[in-house]
Amino acid sequence: MKQAELNNQVLTVGIDIGSTTTKIVALSADGGETLFSDYRRHGAAQAKSVARALKLLWGKFPEAKIRLAITGSGGKGVAALLGVPYIQEVVANSIALRQQYAHVRTAIELGGQDAKMIFFKPNTGSGALEVADTRMNGSCAGGTGAFIDEVASILKVPIEEFDAMAAQGTCVYDISGRCGVYAKTDIQPLLNQGVAKADLALSAFHAIAKQTIGGLAQGLDIEKPVVFEGGPLTFNKTLVKVFAQRLNLTEKETLIPPQPELMIARGTALSLNSLFAGQSEPLTIGELAARLENAPASSGEAAASAPPFFKDEAEKEAFLNRHRLPVLTSYQPKAGETVHAYLGIDSGSTTTKFVLMDEQENLLDAFYARRDRAERQRRRSHELSRSVKTIRDRLVRKLAGQTEELQRTTGREEIRKNAELITANMYRLKKGDRELCCEDYYQPDCPEVKIPLDPLKTPQQNAAAMYKEYNKLKAAEEHLT
Repeated sequence: MKQAELNNQVLTVGIDIGSTTTKIVALSADGGETLFSDYRRHGAAQAKSVARALKLLWGKFPEAKIRLAITGSGGKGVAALLGVPYIQEVVANSIALRQQYAHVRTAIELGGQDAKMIFFKPNTGSGALEVADTRMNGSCAGGTGAFIDEVASILKVPIEEFDAMAAQGTCVYDISGRCGVYAKTDIQPLLNQGVAKADLALSAFHAIAKQTIGGLAQGLDIEKPVVFEGGPLTFNKTLVKVFAQRLNLTEKETLIPPQPELMIARGTALSLNSLFAGQSEPLTIGELAARLENAPASSGEAAASAPPFFKDEAEKEAFLNRHRLPVLTSYQPKAGETVHAYLGIDSGSTTTKFVLMDEQENLLDAFYARRDRAERQRRRSHELSRSVKTIRDRLVRKLAGQTEELQRTTGREEIRKNAELITANMYRLKKGDRELCCEDYYQPDCPEVKIPLDPLKTPQQNAAAMYKEYNKLKAAEEHLT
Protein backbone atom coordinates (compact mmCIF):
# COMPACT_ATOMS: atom_id res chain seq x y z
CA MET A 1 0.00 0.00 0.00
CA LYS A 2 1.40 3.40 -0.99
CA GLN A 3 2.23 6.03 1.65
CA ALA A 4 -0.29 8.50 0.23
CA GLU A 5 -3.07 5.91 0.52
CA LEU A 6 -2.05 5.13 4.08
CA ASN A 7 -2.12 8.81 5.06
CA ASN A 8 -5.69 9.12 3.77
CA GLN A 9 -7.12 6.07 5.53
CA VAL A 10 -8.07 5.66 9.19
CA LEU A 11 -5.74 3.31 11.06
CA THR A 12 -6.90 1.03 13.87
CA VAL A 13 -4.46 1.28 16.77
CA GLY A 14 -4.17 -0.77 19.95
CA ILE A 15 -1.94 0.16 22.89
CA ASP A 16 -1.13 -2.24 25.72
CA ILE A 17 0.20 -0.40 28.80
CA GLY A 18 1.62 -3.10 31.03
CA SER A 19 3.30 -2.92 34.40
CA THR A 20 6.76 -2.59 32.86
CA THR A 21 6.34 -2.09 29.09
CA THR A 22 4.21 -0.23 26.57
CA LYS A 23 3.26 -1.89 23.28
CA ILE A 24 1.59 -0.31 20.25
CA VAL A 25 0.25 -1.93 17.07
CA ALA A 26 -1.25 -0.04 14.14
CA LEU A 27 -3.32 -2.02 11.62
CA SER A 28 -4.91 -1.12 8.31
CA ALA A 29 -8.53 -0.05 8.50
CA ASP A 30 -9.76 -3.62 7.94
CA GLY A 31 -7.26 -5.05 10.46
CA GLY A 32 -5.59 -7.23 7.87
CA GLU A 33 -2.14 -5.62 7.67
CA THR A 34 0.28 -4.57 10.42
CA LEU A 35 1.61 -1.13 9.49
CA PHE A 36 3.54 -0.18 12.63
CA SER A 37 4.54 -1.65 15.99
CA ASP A 38 6.77 -0.76 18.93
CA TYR A 39 7.72 -2.42 22.23
CA ARG A 40 9.77 -0.86 25.03
CA ARG A 41 10.04 -0.49 28.80
CA HIS A 42 8.36 2.63 30.19
CA GLY A 43 10.27 2.99 33.47
CA ALA A 44 7.01 3.73 35.37
CA ALA A 45 6.31 6.75 33.09
CA GLN A 46 3.24 5.15 31.52
CA ALA A 47 1.45 8.20 30.11
CA LYS A 48 4.64 9.62 28.66
CA SER A 49 5.48 6.26 27.10
CA VAL A 50 2.11 6.29 25.30
CA ALA A 51 2.82 9.83 24.09
CA ARG A 52 6.20 8.68 22.80
CA ALA A 53 4.64 5.68 21.03
CA LEU A 54 2.03 7.91 19.38
CA LYS A 55 4.75 10.33 18.27
CA LEU A 56 6.63 7.47 16.63
CA LEU A 57 3.43 6.51 14.80
CA TRP A 58 2.84 10.15 13.90
CA GLY A 59 6.34 10.38 12.40
CA LYS A 60 5.53 7.45 10.11
CA PHE A 61 2.00 8.56 9.17
CA PRO A 62 1.88 12.35 9.70
CA GLU A 63 -1.43 12.88 7.86
CA ALA A 64 -3.31 9.81 9.08
CA LYS A 65 -6.12 9.67 11.62
CA ILE A 66 -6.58 6.77 13.98
CA ARG A 67 -9.21 4.87 15.91
CA LEU A 68 -7.64 3.99 19.24
CA ALA A 69 -8.35 1.47 21.99
CA ILE A 70 -6.26 0.83 25.09
CA THR A 71 -5.68 -2.14 27.39
CA GLY A 72 -3.30 -3.22 30.14
CA SER A 73 -2.91 -2.78 33.87
CA GLY A 74 -1.87 0.85 33.39
CA GLY A 75 -4.30 1.67 30.61
CA LYS A 76 -7.61 2.52 32.27
CA GLY A 77 -6.59 6.01 33.42
CA VAL A 78 -4.99 6.87 30.08
CA ALA A 79 -8.07 5.63 28.17
CA ALA A 80 -10.32 7.82 30.33
CA LEU A 81 -8.07 10.83 29.75
CA LEU A 82 -8.16 10.38 25.97
CA GLY A 83 -11.83 9.37 25.82
CA VAL A 84 -11.14 6.12 23.96
CA PRO A 85 -12.39 2.57 24.64
CA TYR A 86 -10.67 0.42 27.25
CA ILE A 87 -10.71 -3.36 26.85
CA GLN A 88 -9.74 -5.94 29.43
CA GLU A 89 -6.46 -7.55 28.34
CA VAL A 90 -7.67 -11.17 28.48
CA VAL A 91 -10.53 -10.26 26.15
CA ALA A 92 -8.13 -8.46 23.79
CA ASN A 93 -5.85 -11.45 23.81
CA SER A 94 -8.66 -13.86 22.94
CA ILE A 95 -9.67 -11.69 19.96
CA ALA A 96 -6.14 -11.79 18.52
CA LEU A 97 -5.78 -15.52 19.09
CA ARG A 98 -9.10 -16.43 17.50
CA GLN A 99 -8.19 -14.38 14.42
CA GLN A 100 -4.80 -16.08 14.06
CA TYR A 101 -5.41 -19.69 15.16
CA ALA A 102 -8.41 -21.82 14.30
CA HIS A 103 -7.54 -24.78 16.52
CA VAL A 104 -5.75 -23.34 19.58
CA ARG A 105 -6.96 -24.84 22.87
CA THR A 106 -4.89 -23.02 25.51
CA ALA A 107 -2.96 -19.74 25.63
CA ILE A 108 -0.31 -18.91 28.24
CA GLU A 109 0.69 -15.27 28.45
CA LEU A 110 3.34 -13.91 30.82
CA GLY A 111 3.61 -10.18 31.42
CA GLY A 112 5.86 -7.99 33.51
CA GLN A 113 3.89 -8.51 36.73
CA ASP A 114 0.98 -10.81 35.86
CA ALA A 115 0.26 -14.11 34.16
CA LYS A 116 -2.78 -15.18 32.19
CA MET A 117 -4.20 -18.42 30.84
CA ILE A 118 -7.08 -18.68 28.37
CA PHE A 119 -8.95 -21.93 27.63
CA PHE A 120 -10.74 -22.28 24.27
CA LYS A 121 -13.34 -24.71 22.96
CA PRO A 122 -15.29 -24.99 19.69
CA ASN A 123 -18.89 -23.89 19.75
CA THR A 124 -21.11 -26.97 19.65
CA GLY A 125 -23.38 -25.40 17.06
CA SER A 126 -21.18 -23.34 14.72
CA GLY A 127 -17.80 -24.89 15.49
CA ALA A 128 -16.36 -21.42 15.92
CA LEU A 129 -13.66 -21.01 18.57
CA GLU A 130 -14.88 -19.44 21.80
CA VAL A 131 -13.43 -18.77 25.25
CA ALA A 132 -14.32 -21.51 27.74
CA ASP A 133 -12.52 -20.11 30.79
CA THR A 134 -9.80 -17.67 31.80
CA ARG A 135 -7.35 -17.46 34.67
CA MET A 136 -5.27 -14.44 35.69
CA ASN A 137 -2.75 -13.87 38.45
CA GLY A 138 -2.70 -10.12 39.01
CA SER A 139 -2.13 -9.93 42.76
CA CYS A 140 1.46 -11.25 42.81
CA ALA A 141 4.44 -10.97 40.45
CA GLY A 142 5.55 -14.54 41.14
CA GLY A 143 6.23 -16.46 37.93
CA THR A 144 6.28 -13.33 35.72
CA GLY A 145 8.83 -11.06 34.05
CA ALA A 146 9.46 -9.27 37.34
CA PHE A 147 10.39 -12.62 38.88
CA ILE A 148 12.99 -13.16 36.14
CA ASP A 149 14.36 -9.64 36.78
CA GLU A 150 14.64 -10.43 40.50
CA VAL A 151 16.46 -13.73 39.95
CA ALA A 152 18.81 -12.08 37.44
CA SER A 153 19.57 -9.46 40.09
CA ILE A 154 20.31 -12.14 42.70
CA LEU A 155 22.64 -13.92 40.27
CA LYS A 156 24.14 -10.58 39.17
CA VAL A 157 23.50 -11.39 35.51
CA PRO A 158 22.31 -8.82 32.91
CA ILE A 159 18.71 -9.61 32.03
CA GLU A 160 19.71 -9.73 28.34
CA GLU A 161 22.06 -12.66 29.09
CA PHE A 162 19.74 -14.59 31.41
CA ASP A 163 18.15 -16.84 28.76
CA ALA A 164 21.51 -17.79 27.22
CA MET A 165 22.80 -18.67 30.68
CA ALA A 166 19.74 -20.80 31.47
CA ALA A 167 20.20 -22.67 28.19
CA GLN A 168 23.57 -23.90 29.51
CA GLY A 169 22.07 -25.34 32.70
CA THR A 170 22.13 -29.10 33.21
CA CYS A 171 20.68 -29.58 36.70
CA VAL A 172 17.34 -28.36 38.12
CA TYR A 173 17.00 -27.41 41.78
CA ASP A 174 13.75 -26.86 43.68
CA ILE A 175 13.14 -23.08 43.76
CA SER A 176 9.94 -21.29 44.73
CA GLY A 177 8.27 -19.57 41.80
CA ARG A 178 5.55 -17.99 43.93
CA CYS A 179 7.58 -15.05 45.23
CA GLY A 180 10.92 -13.37 44.55
CA VAL A 181 11.63 -13.21 48.29
CA TYR A 182 11.08 -16.95 48.70
CA ALA A 183 13.16 -17.57 45.59
CA LYS A 184 16.07 -15.60 47.05
CA THR A 185 15.79 -17.68 50.23
CA ASP A 186 16.15 -20.80 48.06
CA ILE A 187 18.82 -19.45 45.70
CA GLN A 188 21.23 -17.76 48.12
CA PRO A 189 22.23 -20.94 50.03
CA LEU A 190 22.72 -22.76 46.72
CA LEU A 191 24.96 -19.94 45.51
CA ASN A 192 26.95 -20.15 48.75
CA GLN A 193 27.39 -23.89 48.14
CA GLY A 194 28.92 -23.17 44.72
CA VAL A 195 26.00 -24.26 42.52
CA ALA A 196 26.50 -23.03 38.94
CA LYS A 197 24.57 -19.89 38.02
CA ALA A 198 23.44 -21.55 34.77
CA ASP A 199 21.74 -24.30 36.79
CA LEU A 200 20.04 -21.72 39.01
CA ALA A 201 18.82 -19.74 35.98
CA LEU A 202 17.37 -22.93 34.47
CA SER A 203 15.83 -23.81 37.84
CA ALA A 204 14.16 -20.37 37.93
CA PHE A 205 12.51 -21.10 34.56
CA HIS A 206 11.24 -24.43 35.88
CA ALA A 207 9.89 -22.62 38.96
CA ILE A 208 7.99 -20.19 36.69
CA ALA A 209 6.52 -23.02 34.61
CA LYS A 210 5.55 -24.97 37.73
CA GLN A 211 3.94 -21.88 39.30
CA THR A 212 2.04 -20.97 36.12
CA ILE A 213 0.79 -24.47 35.34
CA GLY A 214 -0.21 -25.28 38.93
CA GLY A 215 -1.28 -21.84 40.09
CA LEU A 216 -3.33 -20.72 37.08
CA ALA A 217 -4.78 -23.90 35.66
CA GLN A 218 -6.17 -24.86 39.11
CA GLY A 219 -7.31 -28.27 37.95
CA LEU A 220 -8.40 -27.33 34.43
CA ASP A 221 -6.88 -29.44 31.64
CA ILE A 222 -4.26 -27.61 29.56
CA GLU A 223 -5.28 -29.00 26.18
CA LYS A 224 -3.05 -28.98 23.11
CA PRO A 225 -2.01 -27.08 21.07
CA VAL A 226 -0.77 -24.32 23.38
CA VAL A 227 0.22 -20.82 22.29
CA PHE A 228 2.86 -18.87 24.23
CA GLU A 229 2.79 -15.07 24.37
CA GLY A 230 4.13 -12.05 26.22
CA GLY A 231 7.56 -10.47 26.61
CA PRO A 232 9.09 -13.03 29.01
CA LEU A 233 8.13 -15.87 26.65
CA THR A 234 9.30 -13.90 23.61
CA PHE A 235 12.78 -13.08 24.83
CA ASN A 236 13.41 -16.28 26.81
CA LYS A 237 13.28 -19.17 24.35
CA THR A 238 14.55 -21.56 27.01
CA LEU A 239 11.49 -20.78 29.14
CA VAL A 240 9.21 -21.87 26.28
CA LYS A 241 11.19 -25.12 26.01
CA VAL A 242 10.75 -25.70 29.75
CA PHE A 243 6.97 -25.21 29.45
CA ALA A 244 6.84 -27.56 26.46
CA GLN A 245 8.85 -30.15 28.38
CA ARG A 246 6.59 -29.98 31.45
CA LEU A 247 3.42 -30.11 29.32
CA ASN A 248 4.75 -32.87 27.02
CA LEU A 249 4.21 -30.73 23.92
CA THR A 250 5.58 -31.61 20.51
CA GLU A 251 6.98 -28.92 18.23
CA LYS A 252 3.67 -28.78 16.32
CA GLU A 253 1.72 -28.44 19.57
CA THR A 254 3.91 -25.50 20.70
CA LEU A 255 2.58 -22.38 18.99
CA ILE A 256 4.58 -19.15 18.99
CA PRO A 257 2.91 -16.36 17.02
CA PRO A 258 4.84 -13.72 15.09
CA GLN A 259 5.79 -10.97 17.59
CA PRO A 260 4.13 -12.73 20.55
CA GLU A 261 4.95 -9.79 22.81
CA LEU A 262 2.48 -7.68 20.77
CA MET A 263 -0.50 -10.06 20.68
CA ILE A 264 -2.59 -8.21 23.28
CA ALA A 265 -1.96 -4.84 21.62
CA ARG A 266 -2.95 -6.43 18.31
CA GLY A 267 -6.15 -7.83 19.81
CA THR A 268 -6.91 -4.37 21.21
CA ALA A 269 -6.67 -2.89 17.71
CA LEU A 270 -8.84 -5.67 16.27
CA SER A 271 -11.51 -5.01 18.92
CA LEU A 272 -12.27 -1.68 17.22
CA ASN A 273 -13.83 -3.57 14.30
CA SER A 274 -15.71 -6.06 16.46
CA LEU A 275 -16.36 -5.26 20.11
CA PHE A 276 -16.25 -1.45 19.64
CA ALA A 277 -17.49 -1.24 16.06
CA GLY A 278 -19.00 2.20 15.53
CA GLN A 279 -18.03 3.42 19.05
CA SER A 280 -14.67 5.04 18.33
CA GLU A 281 -14.31 8.25 16.34
CA PRO A 282 -11.18 8.90 14.22
CA LEU A 283 -8.70 11.14 16.05
CA THR A 284 -5.59 13.11 15.09
CA ILE A 285 -2.38 11.48 16.33
CA GLY A 286 -0.62 14.77 17.12
CA GLU A 287 -3.47 16.06 19.26
CA LEU A 288 -3.58 12.81 21.28
CA ALA A 289 0.17 12.87 21.93
CA ALA A 290 0.08 16.52 23.01
CA ARG A 291 -2.85 15.85 25.35
CA LEU A 292 -0.87 13.09 27.07
CA GLU A 293 2.30 15.16 27.36
CA ASN A 294 0.38 17.87 29.21
CA ALA A 295 -1.49 15.45 31.45
CA PRO A 296 -1.22 15.98 35.24
CA ALA A 297 0.62 13.38 37.32
CA SER A 298 -2.62 11.98 38.75
CA SER A 299 -3.81 10.85 35.33
CA GLY A 300 -1.43 8.00 34.89
CA GLU A 301 1.78 8.15 36.86
CA ALA A 302 3.43 9.53 39.93
CA ALA A 303 4.67 13.08 40.20
CA ALA A 304 8.12 13.67 38.72
CA SER A 305 9.41 15.26 41.90
CA ALA A 306 8.56 15.25 45.59
CA PRO A 307 9.27 17.70 48.42
CA PRO A 308 12.87 17.43 49.63
CA PHE A 309 13.57 15.55 52.86
CA PHE A 310 15.61 18.47 54.26
CA LYS A 311 15.16 22.21 53.72
CA ASP A 312 18.91 22.83 53.75
CA GLU A 313 22.28 21.18 54.36
CA ALA A 314 22.31 22.15 58.06
CA GLU A 315 19.05 20.27 58.73
CA LYS A 316 20.42 17.23 56.91
CA GLU A 317 23.63 17.29 58.97
CA ALA A 318 21.66 17.62 62.22
CA PHE A 319 19.59 14.56 61.24
CA LEU A 320 22.69 12.53 60.43
CA ASN A 321 24.32 13.49 63.74
CA ARG A 322 21.24 12.39 65.70
CA HIS A 323 21.23 8.99 64.01
CA ARG A 324 24.95 8.42 63.64
CA LEU A 325 26.15 5.03 64.85
CA PRO A 326 28.51 5.07 67.84
CA VAL A 327 32.19 4.68 67.06
CA LEU A 328 33.56 1.44 68.51
CA THR A 329 37.10 1.83 69.83
CA SER A 330 39.19 -1.33 69.91
CA TYR A 331 41.08 -2.16 73.10
CA GLN A 332 44.84 -2.01 72.59
CA PRO A 333 46.72 -4.52 74.81
CA LYS A 334 49.85 -3.25 76.53
CA ALA A 335 53.26 -4.55 75.56
CA GLY A 336 53.88 -7.94 77.18
CA GLU A 337 50.25 -8.30 78.33
CA THR A 338 48.71 -11.76 78.01
CA VAL A 339 45.26 -11.61 76.46
CA HIS A 340 42.76 -14.47 76.46
CA ALA A 341 40.57 -13.74 73.44
CA TYR A 342 37.39 -15.21 72.01
CA LEU A 343 36.56 -15.13 68.30
CA GLY A 344 32.92 -15.11 67.18
CA ILE A 345 32.04 -15.77 63.53
CA ASP A 346 28.61 -15.13 62.01
CA SER A 347 28.49 -16.57 58.50
CA GLY A 348 25.13 -15.44 57.12
CA SER A 349 23.56 -16.01 53.73
CA THR A 350 24.87 -12.72 52.33
CA THR A 351 27.42 -11.39 54.86
CA THR A 352 30.23 -12.64 57.08
CA LYS A 353 31.01 -11.02 60.45
CA PHE A 354 33.99 -11.55 62.83
CA VAL A 355 34.30 -10.19 66.38
CA LEU A 356 37.35 -10.68 68.63
CA MET A 357 36.83 -9.94 72.36
CA ASP A 358 38.79 -10.41 75.55
CA GLU A 359 37.48 -11.88 78.83
CA GLN A 360 36.21 -8.46 79.97
CA GLU A 361 34.20 -8.19 76.68
CA ASN A 362 36.44 -5.44 75.36
CA LEU A 363 36.40 -5.29 71.58
CA LEU A 364 39.82 -6.17 70.17
CA ASP A 365 38.93 -6.27 66.48
CA ALA A 366 35.96 -6.68 64.12
CA PHE A 367 35.33 -7.51 60.47
CA TYR A 368 32.25 -7.24 58.24
CA ALA A 369 32.00 -8.04 54.53
CA ARG A 370 29.43 -9.12 52.02
CA ARG A 371 29.83 -12.72 50.94
CA ASP A 372 29.72 -11.78 47.27
CA ARG A 373 32.73 -9.53 47.80
CA ALA A 374 34.48 -12.31 49.70
CA GLU A 375 33.58 -14.69 46.88
CA ARG A 376 35.02 -12.28 44.31
CA GLN A 377 38.19 -12.00 46.40
CA ARG A 378 38.36 -15.80 46.68
CA ARG A 379 37.98 -16.17 42.92
CA ARG A 380 40.59 -13.48 42.27
CA SER A 381 42.93 -15.18 44.75
CA HIS A 382 42.35 -18.50 43.01
CA GLU A 383 42.96 -16.95 39.58
CA LEU A 384 46.10 -15.23 40.85
CA SER A 385 47.38 -18.48 42.39
CA ARG A 386 46.68 -20.29 39.15
CA SER A 387 48.50 -17.61 37.14
CA VAL A 388 51.49 -17.74 39.52
CA LYS A 389 51.55 -21.55 39.27
CA THR A 390 51.42 -21.38 35.47
CA ILE A 391 54.31 -18.91 35.37
CA ARG A 392 56.25 -20.98 37.92
CA ASP A 393 55.72 -24.20 35.94
CA ARG A 394 56.80 -22.44 32.75
CA LEU A 395 59.97 -21.18 34.43
CA VAL A 396 60.72 -24.64 35.88
CA ARG A 397 60.39 -26.20 32.43
CA LYS A 398 62.56 -23.50 30.91
CA LEU A 399 65.20 -23.94 33.61
CA ALA A 400 65.16 -27.72 33.13
CA GLY A 401 65.64 -27.27 29.39
CA GLN A 402 68.47 -24.83 29.87
CA THR A 403 70.13 -27.13 32.45
CA GLU A 404 69.90 -30.04 30.01
CA GLU A 405 71.32 -27.87 27.23
CA LEU A 406 74.13 -26.69 29.51
CA GLN A 407 74.98 -30.29 30.35
CA ARG A 408 75.18 -31.09 26.67
CA THR A 409 77.72 -28.33 26.14
CA THR A 410 80.22 -30.23 28.30
CA GLY A 411 80.67 -32.68 25.41
CA ARG A 412 81.32 -30.08 22.76
CA GLU A 413 85.12 -30.65 22.76
CA GLU A 414 84.51 -34.30 21.91
CA ILE A 415 82.38 -33.20 18.95
CA ARG A 416 85.12 -30.82 17.75
CA LYS A 417 87.76 -33.59 18.08
CA ASN A 418 85.58 -35.98 16.00
CA ALA A 419 85.18 -33.33 13.32
CA GLU A 420 88.96 -32.83 13.12
CA LEU A 421 89.59 -36.61 12.97
CA ILE A 422 87.09 -36.89 10.08
CA THR A 423 88.88 -34.03 8.30
CA ALA A 424 92.28 -35.67 8.85
CA ASN A 425 91.04 -39.01 7.44
CA MET A 426 88.95 -37.51 4.63
CA TYR A 427 91.04 -39.36 1.96
CA ARG A 428 89.90 -42.70 3.38
CA LEU A 429 86.17 -41.90 3.43
CA LYS A 430 83.42 -41.83 0.87
CA LYS A 431 79.66 -41.08 0.90
CA GLY A 432 77.73 -44.04 2.30
CA ASP A 433 80.20 -44.93 5.06
CA ARG A 434 78.50 -45.44 8.41
CA GLU A 435 81.54 -44.97 10.69
CA LEU A 436 85.18 -43.98 10.74
CA CYS A 437 87.72 -46.27 12.50
CA CYS A 438 90.96 -44.39 13.16
CA GLU A 439 93.63 -43.64 15.78
CA ASP A 440 92.86 -40.88 18.27
CA TYR A 441 96.10 -38.93 18.07
CA TYR A 442 94.76 -36.46 20.69
CA GLN A 443 95.47 -39.08 23.37
CA PRO A 444 99.01 -40.15 24.36
CA ASP A 445 98.62 -43.87 23.53
CA CYS A 446 96.63 -43.15 20.31
CA PRO A 447 93.80 -45.68 20.92
CA GLU A 448 91.55 -46.72 18.07
CA VAL A 449 88.17 -44.95 18.07
CA LYS A 450 84.96 -45.37 16.08
CA ILE A 451 83.10 -42.19 14.99
CA PRO A 452 79.52 -42.69 13.67
CA LEU A 453 78.77 -41.05 10.29
CA ASP A 454 75.58 -40.14 8.42
CA PRO A 455 75.68 -42.37 5.29
CA LEU A 456 73.49 -39.88 3.40
CA LYS A 457 76.15 -37.18 3.74
CA THR A 458 79.60 -36.83 2.21
CA PRO A 459 82.63 -36.87 4.54
CA GLN A 460 82.90 -33.10 4.15
CA GLN A 461 79.20 -32.66 5.13
CA ASN A 462 79.65 -34.89 8.19
CA ALA A 463 82.62 -32.82 9.37
CA ALA A 464 80.77 -29.54 8.67
CA ALA A 465 77.72 -30.71 10.66
CA MET A 466 79.90 -31.53 13.67
CA TYR A 467 81.71 -28.17 13.52
CA LYS A 468 78.26 -26.46 13.38
CA GLU A 469 77.03 -28.41 16.43
CA TYR A 470 80.27 -27.54 18.28
CA ASN A 471 79.85 -23.80 17.59
CA LYS A 472 76.16 -23.96 18.62
CA LEU A 473 76.99 -25.60 21.97
CA LYS A 474 79.85 -23.18 22.59
CA ALA A 475 77.50 -20.18 22.01
CA ALA A 476 74.84 -21.75 24.27
CA GLU A 477 77.35 -22.14 27.10
CA GLU A 478 78.40 -18.52 26.79
CA HIS A 479 74.70 -17.44 26.84
CA LEU A 480 73.70 -19.66 29.78
CA THR A 481 76.70 -18.82 31.94
